[in-house]
Amino acid sequence: IPNANLVSQPSPTQSSIIILLQVVFSSVGHVQRASSKFVALKMMHRIALFSSDEIRLQRIVPFVTSLLQDSEPIVRASGISVLTTVLSLVTTFPPSDAMIFPRYVFKKVAHLIMDASLIVRVAFAQNIALLAETALRFLDVGHSVSLYEAVAGRHSRDGSSRDDKAGMSATIFSEEAALLLGKQKSPADDSPAS
Repeated sequence: IPNANLVSQPSPTQSSIIILLQVVFSSVGHVQRASSKFVALKMMHRIALFSSDEIRLQRIVPFVTSLLQDSEPIVRASGISVLTTVLSLVTTFPPSDAMIFPRYVFKKVAHLIMDASLIVRVAFAQNIALLAETALRFLDVGHSVSLYEAVAGRHSRDGSSRDDKAGMSATIFSEEAALLLGKQKSPADDSPAS
């Protein structure tokens, strides 16, 4: 039985992709023109087509989400499109990434709903369906893994860890739903129940 803790070495092709990505990442940090950032996002989209899922999730997604905060609307609009496409390309991922949407992606794209630029809001609207389908797929896989672990007897017998996870998931979901629906969290929501 091979040791599951060993880190697999990327293939030569994947190593070349990592080097190419690093060149693009470092170049974007030094450009000023929106057109250059737009081209970099298009390059990320093309590179993602040939990348492993690990590279997509660990390198491309964080880079693209950082550009969602750019001052230029065309960069933000292109960023949401590329992010959606890259995430939809992911087919396999570790169980730890199953919650990437509620814990990371939704928080990074939430501000685009109320963006001042029409082009950004339109791009968000065009991509929300695919983003939701991809999020559902990620959460379904995560739930399946949890069920498998429960059946295999890996969870504690007292059930407290399951209750904690369910409470945490409900809290994350309700906060994200409130944010997406535009509801403001009141200070009374934070006070403990008496």
